[in-house]
Amino acid sequence: MIADVVHTPSVSLCVQARTPRWAVVAVLILAAALRFNHIARWSLNNDEIAEVTWSAQSFHDMLAEVRQDAVHPPLDYFVHFAIVRMHGPEWLDRLPAAIFGIGTVGLIMLLASMWSGPVAAVAAGLLAALAPTHVRFSQEVRPYSMALFFVCASLAALELYVRARAQAAVGRPGARGSRTRTWAAIWFVMVFLAGSALYFAGLVAGAASVFRIFVGRRDELRTIWRRLPLVIGAWTLLYLPWLFIVIGLAGHPPAAKAETLNRVWWIYRAQTFATGDWRFEQVSLGSWAFWLFVAAGIFMTIRFRSLGTAVFWLVGGTALEVAVLQIHPHFSTPRYLMPSWPPAFILAGAAFEVLWRNAKGRAVAAFVMLLFAGHAALTLQAYFHGARSEWRHIAEYVHERAGSGETVIVANNWASRNFWFYWRQLPARPDVGVIRFATSPEPWAGPVWVVTGQCFARAGLDKGDVMGYWPMTEEARVYFVRNGEQLPMSEELCPE
Repeated sequence: MIADVVHTPSVSLCVQARTPRWAVVAVLILAAALRFNHIARWSLNNDEIAEVTWSAQSFHDMLAEVRQDAVHPPLDYFVHFAIVRMHGPEWLDRLPAAIFGIGTVGLIMLLASMWSGPVAAVAAGLLAALAPTHVRFSQEVRPYSMALFFVCASLAALELYVRARAQAAVGRPGARGSRTRTWAAIWFVMVFLAGSALYFAGLVAGAASVFRIFVGRRDELRTIWRRLPLVIGAWTLLYLPWLFIVIGLAGHPPAAKAETLNRVWWIYRAQTFATGDWRFEQVSLGSWAFWLFVAAGIFMTIRFRSLGTAVFWLVGGTALEVAVLQIHPHFSTPRYLMPSWPPAFILAGAAFEVLWRNAKGRAVAAFVMLLFAGHAALTLQAYFHGARSEWRHIAEYVHERAGSGETVIVANNWASRNFWFYWRQLPARPDVGVIRFATSPEPWAGPVWVVTGQCFARAGLDKGDVMGYWPMTEEARVYFVRNGEQLPMSEELCPE
């Protein structure tokens, strides 16, 4: 059961309120059902294949790949290094992300209960459980789900430290000593692990924690405030082996140009982090309603100071992420802003808490929840019915149709990594030649199969027939150049 809140009424929305156990369990069951749904059905996508491929190497070689790539810290790779050696089914690699995703929903409920109340906890948990983007990244072999868990866990541990001190202050024995030290240690470790999973997760967890400690520096958090320089020094020392990688990464030329933070940029992310997914869509009514409730939660901080950390976590964390991406741009994708996203559910839940106090308000709150759930369900339905990469299907398609003596050409590096990953798992076809990402001064004579993905095909491919098209698999296509036709190979057929 999510425990009672001990703040004073001027600080928190409710006192000594408990979130019903059945409600917590029901929300977590919903979160688990969505995150385990079809988890074994889809093939891995490009980024997942890269992580699994690197993790299958020796520890030294894997770490060399991660250092050279330097896009993420190594913690998630350590986890998958162990999982790959279990030689289990493919879905086993996705299991940690699903478990961390479910845990994140639970931590959001815990934080909402401590900063707001039981209704906020249930509402925030439902919103997080249904959020399509969170469902997706709770099913991917990537560090995002893990990182969100550690960010939420760090803030939850800090609040539980405060609560343990408050219990000691009202005469509950045994709370101040070992329990406060335990929660302080857990908080320290969670911030470090957040930074070891995702750069921005460590940045946001650390910044939000420092803000919370600063707010409570004269009272419940004065001990940690005094020791904060030592804590920051310890984090730096522990992170030192990877810190030089980060410094080197900062010195490299940016991977892309700085983005223009215009209306379209913000609308894309407003939909992605509400009822939408990673594709660009117009903001739905469910998303507008969600962000309206988030704005109401931010406004409520004027009266309820307990929500201040959530506001800083969302607004300040996003500002930090955007600032870094402007200074050192990376490829345009909303997922880099995910570490500052969880408090949006908490703030929306706080608005639900206030509305739930009267009958008319309950009707409005219920309508908004149904609106969010309905639009999220539409996105999830599309997601669960094929809006995923399917490189396994492409490899099987060519494997079944390529004739003896024919050649398969994988036209670029992106397609080569993904197609070859699944081709090599199929029964051997020594009668079919596979050429990965190759060029030749002489044309290739048909019959030739060509696999493309994440690229724009050059004119030479118009000699081939399009045999298959997978738009959700990085615009992948399979061409067939018939006997008697020639395929020019003097330049890359499909540049990324």
